[in-house]
Amino acid sequence: MRSLSILQSSTAKAIFKKPIYFVIDSIINVLYPTKQARQNKSLVILRNDAIGDYLLFRDFLRILRQEYSSYHITLIGNIVFKDFALCLDRAYIDKFIWIDNKKFRKNILYSILFLARIRKHTFDVFINPIHSRDINNIIISNKINAIYKYAPSGDSINIAPNIKAQNDRIYTQLFKSSEGIMFEFYRNNEFINHLLHKQIHIEPYIDGTLFTKFEATSNYSVLFIGASAEYRKWSIENFAIIGKYLIENYHQNIVICGGKEDMEKAEILESKINAKHKVFNMVGKTSLNALGGIVYNGNLLVSNETSAAHLAAILDTAIVIAVYNGNHLGRFIPYPKGLRDKYYPVFHPFIEENFDKYEELSNAYAYQSTLDINEITAKQVIGVIDKIMTKGAANE
Repeated sequence: MRSLSILQSSTAKAIFKKPIYFVIDSIINVLYPTKQARQNKSLVILRNDAIGDYLLFRDFLRILRQEYSSYHITLIGNIVFKDFALCLDRAYIDKFIWIDNKKFRKNILYSILFLARIRKHTFDVFINPIHSRDINNIIISNKINAIYKYAPSGDSINIAPNIKAQNDRIYTQLFKSSEGIMFEFYRNNEFINHLLHKQIHIEPYIDGTLFTKFEATSNYSVLFIGASAEYRKWSIENFAIIGKYLIENYHQNIVICGGKEDMEKAEILESKINAKHKVFNMVGKTSLNALGGIVYNGNLLVSNETSAAHLAAILDTAIVIAVYNGNHLGRFIPYPKGLRDKYYPVFHPFIEENFDKYEELSNAYAYQSTLDINEITAKQVIGVIDKIMTKGAANE
């Protein structure tokens, strides 16, 4: 049995290792000196994090629109969720400014031009709702020109504490974040409550009818093979076992989804399932909106713990089975039953065996897990599928 202390000590913290950003910061300060912000009924929100983070925050855009109804609202957002934002949230945002995080990290000219563009704007209010700021967020927020600036106190797991402390000084007010691990939707809710000085009671919601409808087949289950990192991807061999099982035992068609980087693996998966007329390979061929339509109209989603699982959970139509090695335990998974009851995480055996120590596990794995996702077996997932399908048949 691996001890919790060993696993906890192996959890790496992200350390600030980008002195080049200080050079960029200095260049921007010289070329584009700060203008005094004037009251102009404008608000800017910064969300440069991932798709799943955005999905767990976007419901609060409606609340902010209501509270700042006479304001011009700008969202500075990660370009990876552009499709979702334009499809779902145009009613709440007047202007979008998109950042490519990869280019921002690797291309100095891109960084300078982007920051220069940001520097030219002035706002009344700047809201930075991200709990775990990263270096991109720090640099961008330092260049936003606003009279009032608000953020949660957050944590320093993505940045060195001294760098975060320097960034903290730019804010008019930092709202205290509750200690310990909190599900991310509730974490966002806590910040908005502090910001608006009142209790907001909402649940995550997406209108799936806004997405492009998938019409290639019906009565299907979705296998989502992508993830942001290789260590978060369950093996193609395991997905193949699940695909065959769903076809043979539950007469499901199979739709394979993932990113362009997963196209080669998708072809291997398709050949391993070996049911040509039952398998639809959509990997690398869909926009986010098309993926939303596929998930919305599916019966079941078997996915790595990634944005697709959050999308399906919030749509609340397809049953979600998330294969999960322990990354961000307690923060992004499992979904509290009070929010969703169709979300079934399949945990790494080590977590299953130690679930009575859940709080300790949550802290040990809150931000990074070193558990091997492929120690989760196809048999475990099949057990969950059978339980769900049997329960569904009994309720019919």
